Amino acid sequence: PVYNFSALQLIHDPQGLAEKLFHQLESTHERFEVRLLTIDVISRLIGLHQLILLNFYPYIQKFLQPHQKEVTKLLVYIAQASHELLPPDVLEPVLKTLVNNFVTERNSSDVMAIGLNAVREMCSRCPLVMNEDLLRDLVQYKSHRERSVMMAARSLIQLYRHTMPKMLHKKDRGRPTEASVELKMKNFGEIDVQEYVPGAEVLLEENKAEEQDSDESDSDSDNESWVDISHSEDEISSVMEKDKDMDQTDGKDTDLSKEKDDCKEALELKKKQAAEVSVMRILTDDDFKEIDAARIRKQVEAPKKGVKRKMEDLKEKKELVSLADIENIYKKKKA
Repeated sequence: PVYNFSALQLIHDPQGLAEKLFHQLESTHERFEVRLLTIDVISRLIGLHQLILLNFYPYIQKFLQPHQKEVTKLLVYIAQASHELLPPDVLEPVLKTLVNNFVTERNSSDVMAIGLNAVREMCSRCPLVMNEDLLRDLVQYKSHRERSVMMAARSLIQLYRHTMPKMLHKKDRGRPTEASVELKMKNFGEIDVQEYVPGAEVLLEENKAEEQDSDESDSDSDNESWVDISHSEDEISSVMEKDKDMDQTDGKDTDLSKEKDDCKEALELKKKQAAEVSVMRILTDDDFKEIDAARIRKQVEAPKKGVKRKMEDLKEKKELVSLADIENIYKKKKA
């Protein structure tokens, strides 16, 4: 996560402060602008410290209407107050209200795009709040006639491709990459604790590449001593016939099972190599840069040989939700 080192991180009892502010918010008769500021502070406290304040979400839910004043700020606040430790049952009514009020054909394309952007920001912080049926319904807007709605739906697809691809339809999961193969779906409250630095096996591969280069330079000097031996045509034809017989006997199911086994073995080997490097070596800043570069390549490259494709920008989890993330609407440029 990326933090701004705000004063909210230094609060001694954030849960108590959030409860007091919310109790004050329920009983206040201040102007709507003042209440918005209080809601902003509470949402930041909940998202930053991963607090549990169950009554906060039904309070904001009643304001989630397209005609509501400053509704985009309210969408930002509800996204800020979402986190992984919050029970999905608490956020699910808010998500359904958001979809029913914003993502419908009776609204304009801008309202639909803003609603989809808000859904994406909520799900990026709490992916389990989305169920499979609702996700597949929202994904259908990827072919909408308005570009703003289409791009917002595609951004939601891109999010779940990198978090929970099994919830998407098979045709929407995209081409598998190394990162998608290594991805492990986490249950509610599950924390993935690792005993090694993920991606550290890249440092071992670079050392092997340097050794291979030195070996190739040594072997080039010895190439003159090798003599080519030609095979007869009968031997070649017999070998070709054996290969054809082997290809006919092998089926597609066995090929798929072999590929899966190879992928699992490759992942286990990478984990062992990463653990070995993490224990036997003190990593420097340059090593971590190489590990980060390899992690980015995994988002692009296939598990085996394949053609590279462009990767959309993946934003890191930030302390605050930007208003531009909600209001970002794609439109055709005027000539």
